[in-house]
Amino acid sequence: MPNDKFRSLLLLHLIVFIWGFTAIIGKLITLDALALVWFRMLFAVFFIGAYVGYQKISWRHSRSMIPIFLGAGIVIALHWFTFFKAIKVSNVSVTLACLSTGAFFTSLLEPLFTTKKIVRYELFFGVLVIAGL
Repeated sequence: MPNDKFRSLLLLHLIVFIWGFTAIIGKLITLDALALVWFRMLFAVFFIGAYVGYQKISWRHSRSMIPIFLGAGIVIALHWFTFFKAIKVSNVSVTLACLSTGAFFTSLLEPLFTTKKIVRYELFFGVLVIAGL
């Protein structure tokens, strides 16, 4: 089991590095935030399409799933647009500090949209993050 813990820590550090590096790249790219998000989405569609084709996964879904996919896509696109716009307007450190409050707001908003109850320790740690900021 020590290898699992080491692997998990390694992946966590990789994710944090990629998260921060995305903000730095976003600051260095001269495109406007909207154009940057469109190109990012085009790359995502291409790579997801290539993966689905390579794995021979069916493209068929029920019609009831289309609004769910569209809604999720809009939320993700808005997230990335506001992220890159914040980088363009402010700086990388302020943007990443604001982004780190996402878990706190998720712990507040998730019970509104699902049947999940509010988890007190998530709120507690979220308040600690905000106090640290």
